[in-house]
Amino acid sequence: MPSMNASRLPEHERERRWSLAAAIASVTVFGLSVGQGGPLLSLLLEQRGVDATLNGLNAGATFIGVIVGPLLAPRLVRHFGIRDFLLICFGLDIALFLALKPFDTIVAWFVLRPLGAAVGSSIFTAGEAWINQLAGDAGRGRIIGVYAAALSAGFGLGPLILSITGISGWPPFVANAVISALAAVPLLGVRRTGGTFGGEAAATPLRMFLRAPEIMATVAVFGLYEAALMSLLPIWGVRSGLSERLTAATLSAVYFGSIILQVVIGWLSDRVSRIAALRLCGVAGLMGAALLANLPMPEAALFVVLFVWGGMASGIYPVALSIAGDRFRGGELVSVNAAMIIAYGLGALVGPPLGGLAMDIRSPQGLLWLFVILFSALVAALLIAPTTRRPVSPH
Repeated sequence: MPSMNASRLPEHERERRWSLAAAIASVTVFGLSVGQGGPLLSLLLEQRGVDATLNGLNAGATFIGVIVGPLLAPRLVRHFGIRDFLLICFGLDIALFLALKPFDTIVAWFVLRPLGAAVGSSIFTAGEAWINQLAGDAGRGRIIGVYAAALSAGFGLGPLILSITGISGWPPFVANAVISALAAVPLLGVRRTGGTFGGEAAATPLRMFLRAPEIMATVAVFGLYEAALMSLLPIWGVRSGLSERLTAATLSAVYFGSIILQVVIGWLSDRVSRIAALRLCGVAGLMGAALLANLPMPEAALFVVLFVWGGMASGIYPVALSIAGDRFRGGELVSVNAAMIIAYGLGALVGPPLGGLAMDIRSPQGLLWLFVILFSALVAALLIAPTTRRPVSPH
């Protein structure tokens, strides 16, 4: 990140810091768009009386695009350069999201949402690989923690925009498009010659599943959790008797927890081991889901639990991202990040419909019992994984 002493640094180091700041800012603002768009579409379908299973299926279809986009991203990054590739993706994202309003049927949304997700997942594939490479080996966990915290700020503020625009008419759609346009602005300050990262030939994303299966499995579990959470937690809030404004704020509480805790989790993963940090996040995810599923509590206590639960559970992905950055470089880092996004998409593809089905079976707490099962499986797998202490950099 740039500092007051940036002018004293070598030219290449100044450029690296400005590129890192631009990449983090750009993806973070785009997260604001994602955080607003997901609950907007789910609440619109709920308002129309669509049952939770079909609502979840529509949200889950989004992740078909999440799987397809990263398959194409590494080759397109090599062709366009990373900066220009990201700018093209932001333009496509704006057009596809605005199209959801005139083509306002659930059938059309089963087409448009996956297309938009393919573009969005490509943004995350290229942007996160770029951030990971620019972060360097010293303090990678802390820098990715800063990125994760900033991204969580975007996700957390997104639902609150709905309390300003509402969910009816054009305002929420126009607001989303403006946010995506703003996300592209930081990239304009990055030199085009700085976008050659990822131009090396590398293994395909699918081959990375064989080279890093433990990373892919962890990310798939996280994808199932986060997709179900983003799509269905507002519906859980409505069915639990919360007001519309408090319901929108449930997701914000989860992501505000991430803002506070991600840097700490990243620092911990630098000082001890990545796997130890993953275990801590998994245990916290299990305990938080169990508390929410079993204990009636006042609203204030509910939001405290959501804050801590979401903050700790959200640490799973950035720690996995740090593991990938430790092991891969250059074009391979783009490919492994693409594979991680695909793994996330595979988990997220089944998350919303599975969560919706769980809520239809036991409304509304079925969603939380699904999370209890999910985190129990993750913790069990992590407990048998080897722990390797990372060397601490003297700097």
